[in-house]
Amino acid sequence: MSDQQENKVVISLDDLLAQAQLLKKQIDDLSAARAELLDSVASIEAAKASIQELKSQQEMLVSSDKKGYLMFKINNQPPQKVLVYLGLSYYVEVDMDTALKILDDRENELKEASTGLDKKLAESKAAYDQIVDILNQIQAQAQQKGE
Repeated sequence: MSDQQENKVVISLDDLLAQAQLLKKQIDDLSAARAELLDSVASIEAAKASIQELKSQQEMLVSSDKKGYLMFKINNQPPQKVLVYLGLSYYVEVDMDTALKILDDRENELKEASTGLDKKLAESKAAYDQIVDILNQIQAQAQQKGE
């Protein structure tokens, strides 16, 4: 046998289609996870901006929700301490500079995780595109035989 024949891999059309469906689901899941991470990064950036604003202004409007349906007007002296979410329903009360450091660290962790997801997403998309190309070739061959 020639080397070319020994390197061939045989896979059924059903297996190829099943692999494409699995990859499509994986791409959708990774995209959703990435969107969630980016939303968390945006929330952390907003929290850091709020701390900076509290430190520099005597009066501030604070939203109680994401859409701004309820606002609080904070006057006079800004609070000396804030509560920062640590995860698993735990919060820590710290001064604003420590809160900024905690938020910076969490933001960096999320950005690293997002970079990892981006890599996995690119790999999954490349594999999916390869399968789609193979399926297109099979379809083109089937159409040629039918003519």
